[in-house]
This record gives sequence, C-alpha cells and structure tokens, in this order.
Amino acid sequence: RIQQRLTPFPMATSLSTHQLFTPAGFTGRRVSRGASRRRATSVRVRASYGDAQDGDSEQMHVPEDAFKNELGHNISPERKAATALGNLFTMAATRVILDQFTGTRHRSPVYYKMVDFLSANPLRNGNEWLAKLMREPDNDLRITAMRIIETRRVFAESEFNWDVMNRVAKEEIDDDTLEMNKQMLMRSLGVSAEGSPSEMSGSAERRQSEANSSW
Repeated sequence: RIQQRLTPFPMATSLSTHQLFTPAGFTGRRVSRGASRRRATSVRVRASYGDAQDGDSEQMHVPEDAFKNELGHNISPERKAATALGNLFTMAATRVILDQFTGTRHRSPVYYKMVDFLSANPLRNGNEWLAKLMREPDNDLRITAMRIIETRRVFAESEFNWDVMNRVAKEEIDDDTLEMNKQMLMRSLGVSAEGSPSEMSGSAERRQSEANSSW
C-alpha cells in the first residue's frame, strides 16, 4: 500500500529536492506531540501475580532505572519499546526508498550510493544513522535522508497496523508462556520430548531470527 502512496523516483543521475521530497498523497498533517511524551516515567501496573490471593492483588512495579536512553536517563518500558519501533520504521522507510530507486531496466545511481552507505554504516540506531546520512557531502544522499524521514512519518502515521502489532505481541507472549510451561512440566516428569526448556518456542525462534538480521 505504501508503494501506491509515494511518487516513484525518476531514474536520473541527479535528483531534485522536489522530486525526492514530495510523496504523492501527502496532506502535510502534523500530529501534535506534547513535551510530556519524552518525560521519563515509572510504570505501575495493577496485576495479580506471585503469591497474591483472590482479591488481594499486588501492584507490579517496574523500577525507574530498569531502562535508560542513550543519554543515561531513566525511561519507561513504553518509551523503550517506542524507540525500538522508531528504528524499525526507519528501516522500513529506507527499504521503501531503495525500492523506488529500482527501475524496470536499471537502478538509479543513487541506489548504489545508498547501498555503499549502508554497507559502511549498518542501520541500528535510526536517528543517529539518519543524522550521519544528512552530513554526507553528496547532495543526493542528504536529500535521500530527508525523504526517508518523511516516509517514516507517513508509515508510522497511516501504514503501520498498530492493532495487529498489539494483538500479535500478546498472542506470542501467551503462546510462549504455554510452551515453556509445557516443556518445564515434561522435564520435571522425566518425559522425553522433541521440545525442551532450552529450545525456543516457534514465535520466540522467529523473533530471534528477525533480531539477528542486520543491515
């Protein structure tokens, strides 16, 4: 879907700012973001766990210093997850742009410039990677960085399916919990099975494989 929302790049040696920076269908809407979103917060979740009895729920508390940002400041688990998603969106937007540099008969010269840049600078931290790309002396690479930034915004705002992510994340936690409890029970009973507690469940193995894939 996102391919239909963005104007394909002309296969030219030099790319103009207008051609690279104006996706089709962009409305220019901006989502208001309050400064409070970036404040570090502790998280307290009402949940029954441990030895809590019925009607006597304990309050789950994630320590404020459990997660830190690149500046060493305490951040909440939600902020940590948001940072990871930001890196994911940067990767997705970069792949969209790279695909647009690919023509039916040949690739734009900028495509090879971007491939060389990615080879020398693997994309791990999205913002740091984009900042480095914008400092490149090659104007085509600087303009491409701006295009990636705008594409990332559109992807997060209207293309990424947040409902599916929320559902799948919870389903995989439930599946993994069931599988690991099953393996532990079988091991405690001395039952030999194909799965063991040291082996990953299907969803965990899939996530580990995705985590190991690097740019």
